[in-house]
Amino acid sequence: MSKKAIIFPGQGAQYPQMGLSLYKNFSQAKKIFNLVDQVSGIKVSEAIFAEGPSGLRDTSVQQLAILAVSLAAYQQLRDRIGNVQFLSGLSLGEYSCLYAAGVLSLEDLIVLVKSRGRAMQEAAKVNPSSMFAVVGAKRKELEDKAQGLGFYIANINAPSQIVISVKKRNKDDLKLKLEKEGLRVVELKVSGGFHSPFMEPARQKLEDIVCQLKFSDAEIPIVSNVTASQHSESSQIKDNLLKQLVSPVLWMDSVKYMAEKGIKCFYETGPSKVLKGLLRKIDKSLKVTNIEKKEDLDNINKEEYGV
Repeated sequence: MSKKAIIFPGQGAQYPQMGLSLYKNFSQAKKIFNLVDQVSGIKVSEAIFAEGPSGLRDTSVQQLAILAVSLAAYQQLRDRIGNVQFLSGLSLGEYSCLYAAGVLSLEDLIVLVKSRGRAMQEAAKVNPSSMFAVVGAKRKELEDKAQGLGFYIANINAPSQIVISVKKRNKDDLKLKLEKEGLRVVELKVSGGFHSPFMEPARQKLEDIVCQLKFSDAEIPIVSNVTASQHSESSQIKDNLLKQLVSPVLWMDSVKYMAEKGIKCFYETGPSKVLKGLLRKIDKSLKVTNIEKKEDLDNINKEEYGV
């Protein structure tokens, strides 16, 4: 039997009307969307199912929307594929793992994600900052330049795709310097420099929320963005979530860790196919099945994946 992992996408995977087929076809999925609306006090479903992207521009709404779609898809997937060895997620996606692993109730997770989104927005106002995707740079090369040029490594997504965080007032100058060295630099449409010390105010606020919630040990090991290794203890999971706000997301290392543990089949559960693209760059031998629509669930090839 093939070893499997479920992976969840992060912020940036959202698009208008994502998850609509799940909402229309599965009562459990509909309950999740409705619960996100009810507990958050925000009309998240309305923002998701609108024809245009305007409702999904706010960071806190984006994060709740991705959570809703990811968990609606997970609810339908989990009974179809048998035992899973690992859970992991890119940035926000790691929060979806908390419900899938039985660490937090769905209600508490919604509270936590809403608080995270707002805390990150507020931190971005305190520390005006931005993010660049740097394409073509070697990891060691950027790590060596970070302190001298005044930026932070924020995401190591794939061998040639690294994201950095920088102060807004320095971003234009930094972009020119990196481009002069032959690198492709793309500014991301985000509200702040995430996964860096710019988010320290958010970490402090989220710590207060985390202390109020009841965390359980994980029923399925979670591969953390911060350590790129597996964790099941509730205390370590809490610590990793808080560190994730101010530390680099080691996504490439996390995928390699799971592959070294024998994982060959990954189920990207949630909107878009961002993670599939990254996994292809990390290791072309890995199989990735995207689960975000009813037809994706209908098309799961159980024989191929040894279930």
